[in-house]
Amino acid sequence: MSESQRLQECAAADPFDAPALDTDELLGTATDHTVWSCVGNLTAVRSIRARVREFLERTGHPGSVQDDAELAVSELATNALLHSRSGQIGGVMTLFIRTDQDCVRIAVADQGEKTTETAEGGALREDGEDYGRGKLIIENCTSRSGEYWTDATHVAWFEID
Repeated sequence: MSESQRLQECAAADPFDAPALDTDELLGTATDHTVWSCVGNLTAVRSIRARVREFLERTGHPGSVQDDAELAVSELATNALLHSRSGQIGGVMTLFIRTDQDCVRIAVADQGEKTTETAEGGALREDGEDYGRGKLIIENCTSRSGEYWTDATHVAWFEID
């Protein structure tokens, strides 16, 4: 299957199948927030980085916060594509950004673990390849981070003070 065929198949994903965020994410003293779902294809990470930067520029956050948030969200989105159903054909990811006076909170929700057939038939990583540095990157450029699961969704998040 060519890459353009894969992208066309992904573009047909139903936006109502997007992974949901915990309702607690929508509560609090936020002064501004946005939620955006995208098809989990090769352009998703770039699109998510651009959305984060544009949102934080628009809401007046300093360049250092924009840079750190862009790097950390890139790691979260890449992990969602590599390790969840969101990166498979028809997959969807949801980006959530919430800001208040003191904190930026960003979360990426994916569609949970890959299905067994694709996980077994997919490419296996070699022991010598560079993996596992994403958590270190996120820890170094954020104030707090974590993740949680629901029945059908995995959400990874971070905050920058």
